[in-house]
Amino acid sequence: MDSQADFQGDTLADLFRKIWQAKRAVMAGCLIGALLGTGLSLILQPHYEARMIVGPVAAGDSNEVLASFEAGRAMDHRETSLSHVPAEFIRFEQVVRETTVATILAKYEGILDQVGQDRLFRLMPERAVPAAGLADYLSRHIKIEPIGTTASRRITYSHPDPDFAVRVLKHLHKIADETIRQKSGADTEERISWLQKEIHQAANPDHRQALASLLMAQERRRMLVVMDQPYAAELIEPPAAGAKPAWPSMPLVVAALILLGGMAGFFISLCRRERAS
Repeated sequence: MDSQADFQGDTLADLFRKIWQAKRAVMAGCLIGALLGTGLSLILQPHYEARMIVGPVAAGDSNEVLASFEAGRAMDHRETSLSHVPAEFIRFEQVVRETTVATILAKYEGILDQVGQDRLFRLMPERAVPAAGLADYLSRHIKIEPIGTTASRRITYSHPDPDFAVRVLKHLHKIADETIRQKSGADTEERISWLQKEIHQAANPDHRQALASLLMAQERRRMLVVMDQPYAAELIEPPAAGAKPAWPSMPLVVAALILLGGMAGFFISLCRRERAS
């Protein structure tokens, strides 16, 4: 309370005068903060950030998609309206960090071992990451951010090994896209089988014509599924990692601790003067 009362009537000149009076304590605090910041920066494990940008393969229904391929023109997914984001791309966002994808990723050689190397401090021992815990790890470390008002998404992942971070993003895109492709393909084949059966049994010409139109749409969808192209999400910007660690920022850590050290030194000196008076 006394310290707060001392500052209530102080002008900026009074504050600088008090800081000057406590210059030795402030300098000592700054020095200690600089040493602590330097030491902390040296023992913290640097992390490199890898990022990629993905977007919907195409907008609209299967007829529009097919027409665009037949015309030889790629649809610009970067200008896709958010209100017309394809269902497959929404599913991609939903599954890329979830158990289905994580279970497949865990089977890749060296993935769990290198995930275990993701630690806060250099001297911390590597931890064993079970396959069942990989989905939880991905949900905490894989970040998905929208890019402006477009349907595109920026996906980032940080790890001490930049090459591994890039590899994880590549695997996630491939696994999630193939998972959605396989599920969509299975659903399409099931619909085609049902429609073919119903067409043979339909006696009403109008009913048969309606079923034939639905069957044609599913045949077009089947063609998109089997094409050797991304199905749910297309890579706009392939995965890449920065040349320098994204965390920690040594200048920022040192500057913050110097500031905190100087403030601590000032208040300690102020308290000592109050006790002495």
